[in-house]
Order: sequence, then structure tokens, then C-alpha cells
Amino acid sequence: MNRLVLSALLSLLVLSLGCEFESEREAAQRKREAELEENLEGLLDAFADAIEEAGESDSSDYDFGELSPIAKVVREAEGLNEEFFSEYSATAEGDYGNFSEASDMILELIENHSKEELMPYRRDINSILYNGACAYSLSKDVEKALSTLKLAVDYGWNDHAHTLVDPDLENLRATAGFKKFNAEYSETIERQASENIPDEVSFPFDFKLTGIDGEPVSLADHKGKVVIVDFWGTWCPPCRAEIPSFIRLQNEFGEEGFQMIGLNYEGGDTDSDTAKVKQYVTSEGINYPCALGDDATQNQVPGFNGYPTTLFIDKTGKVRHRLVGLHQYQDLSVIVKKLLAE
Repeated sequence: MNRLVLSALLSLLVLSLGCEFESEREAAQRKREAELEENLEGLLDAFADAIEEAGESDSSDYDFGELSPIAKVVREAEGLNEEFFSEYSATAEGDYGNFSEASDMILELIENHSKEELMPYRRDINSILYNGACAYSLSKDVEKALSTLKLAVDYGWNDHAHTLVDPDLENLRATAGFKKFNAEYSETIERQASENIPDEVSFPFDFKLTGIDGEPVSLADHKGKVVIVDFWGTWCPPCRAEIPSFIRLQNEFGEEGFQMIGLNYEGGDTDSDTAKVKQYVTSEGINYPCALGDDATQNQVPGFNGYPTTLFIDKTGKVRHRLVGLHQYQDLSVIVKKLLAE
């Protein structure tokens, strides 16, 4: 396992679990970012050392001849995908033939092996198949694109939001087959999200702060609405990754009695933090009020330990659910719909 793979794994861990809470929030953002980078590098080095101590070899010394036949094919297909991305990063263009060839190799594996045999490689398989579906769509082989996309989902591809906007899949999305698949898949995702609604919580919570535009922002002003309060910072990668979902929630449910509010914890002085958040709100098209949070507001949340922390508040002003870390749009929207229906 090489350093690139380890780094990717750590990045996914940060995104899924959120940013660890730091008690010294008065530290500057640059210090936060430096500490985060240093901590990740330390974890990466420790992980690499542990592998070496366990007798594993660095990928540069690994004898690929010892890989299983399935692993060899997956590794070769990965290589074709990497060639595409390497070329794309250098020239802003890539040979989609690499995606097609890699996907064809995986499709042959699926034809000749059981799903049980292939599941250990599902993370690689689903991304290779998704890229293959893109290539087939661009070549207007929409039937193969759809069947390949379905297999990608079957092996764990779950970035449905990206699937709906990826320009490579434009030809596929125009077909009746995709529209039917999309409806069925959306229902499946929503059902799964409904099954994973977090346990109900209840604790006193209220705030009255000043928004970055100078206007007051308070929870009491939105009584009678369903409200999400997001504790976040521009320095926090999973916080930033979740912003598009919050923008979408405000767009889709704002007229139905929903309000999104962001409380920012940046770590600098008031003026610099306000300017920083204003710039981010403008650049990202954030369509809901944001205010600089304070200790008194955050301390109302029992056991607060990570960014982003998301509170779901019902029409009576009562906290009903809490999520920590990055979550998909469907996980957020299903809770909003539930509270709006009450």
C-alpha cells in the first residue's frame, strides 16, 4: 500500500468523521491548517511504519506476480484510469479509451467471477465502472453506459448527486432508461436514509448573534419553521464539502417553511473572520444567513466534539436530531421532510 493510497484513506476518514474540535479556537486559521496538515502527516507516517513493522513491503518493491488473478486485472484497470487522470491534469484532456478499456476488463471479471469473489475490490471496481459508463455515454453507447452504471451502483457507487450533473453522462441522462433507473435509485436512497435517521435528542438551545451582514440572527425569529443550525468553519474540509447540500436544502424547502443557518467558528479576530466568511459566502453562492458563533452558543450542545455539527430543530424550536461530520444530501433532506410533515 503506497503513500498516495494511505493519504486518500486518511482524507476520506477526515471527511466522514468531521474535523476534531479544538478548544483553543482563538488560534488563527493558519495555525489550524498547519496543525491539521502536521497531524495527518504524522498519522500517515505512523501508518506506513506500522505496515513495514508488520512485514508489508512498499509498493515500489512489491512483486505484482504474487497478486491473485482478480487483483492483477483490477490493478491493471486502475493503471489505465491513472493514465487518464495523469494526462488530464497535465493537459486538461484525457483519452476516454482508457476508461473504456479498464471498464471492459472489469466487466469481463464480473462475467467470469462471483460477486462474492469481487467484493473485496468493490471500491476500485465501482469507480472504474462509473468512469466506464461515462466513456460509453460519450460514445453514445447509452445501453452499455446504463448497464455499467447499474453495476457501479451495485458495487457501491453512491455519489448520486454527481451522477445527475456529470457532463460525461449527458447522453445517458437523456434516455428513458436512465430516467426510470434514476427514479428507482432515488427511492432506494431515500428509503435507506429514512432507516438511518439518528436517534432523537433534546436539550435547551437558543442563540441571538450578529450576522456577517450586520443583521441580527436568532433562532427565535424562525419559530414555526424547521431549522438546521450548522456549526462549521471555512478551514474545515468536510464542512466545505457539505455546503452544496445546505444550499440545495434552502432552495428546495425554503418556501415550505424551512430555514438554514450557519454558525461560523474561524479562530481569528471578529473583523478578519467576518471578511473571510463574507468572501466564502459570495464565492460559493451561500443562500442562507451566516453568523460568527460564540462559546455560549456552542456550549449549549452537550459533548460538542467536531465540525461540522448539524442540529435539526422542529417548528416548536425543539432540537430533535444531531449529526456530526459530513453527510449526503439524502441523509439531511429526509430529516427535513420528516419535520416539515409534522
